[in-house]
Amino acid sequence: MKHVLSKTILISQTIELIAKKYKLSIEESRNRFYQSDVIEMLDDDDTGLYGESALYLLSLYENYFKNKCIETERLLLRKIRIEDAKPMFDNWASDPEVTKYLTWNPHENIEVTKMIINRWLEEEKDPKTIRFVITLKDSGEPIGSIDVVNYIDGNPEIGYCLSKKYWNQGLMTEACKAFTKYLFNKGFNKVLIKALVENISSNRVIEKCGFKFTHQEHLEHLSSFKPNPTTLNCYELIK
Repeated sequence: MKHVLSKTILISQTIELIAKKYKLSIEESRNRFYQSDVIEMLDDDDTGLYGESALYLLSLYENYFKNKCIETERLLLRKIRIEDAKPMFDNWASDPEVTKYLTWNPHENIEVTKMIINRWLEEEKDPKTIRFVITLKDSGEPIGSIDVVNYIDGNPEIGYCLSKKYWNQGLMTEACKAFTKYLFNKGFNKVLIKALVENISSNRVIEKCGFKFTHQEHLEHLSSFKPNPTTLNCYELIK
């Protein structure tokens, strides 16, 4: 008869394996485990029985981080979830200073954030959609996002935003470099990015990531939410 374990025990054993194999504390291992999508593969009923072993869950965990995430020294870039609504709203989507130079306005309430995330989850069905939430690797806290916002002649144009709490720590540069490398590894040979002229900090991040200035774009309005005329600095990075 196949040995079965409760969900709680199975998860606990898997976390212990992660801690031992990667020389992490139990708390660090728990944070990383719950950032993966392995938990979604288990039934919600905590009293259920599972034939899978902790080693099998460990393999699923490792596959997740190998194929569905981008890992840096301090960050983990992973797919967005509806559970990210509260930290997204609290940490950046509701902050007018974060959205000042973006195409959209601050979210008025968390229901707006949930609506956006649900739309993003639907967009994930399109293989052209490439979007990650930026999280702190040690705590799992979501602090921003980075994605492909457009394709120009087949080349991805990227955009990003980061919680004000984490500005001026090199985190956005770290995330942007890793995301650009990820796109090159997917077969793209050129990556594009734009920033408002007056957004000095973002222009600096872009330059630190190795992008080269190509030209300026003068627009009658940035978006339907931002109706005033504006000028964008345009950059490219070639593989």
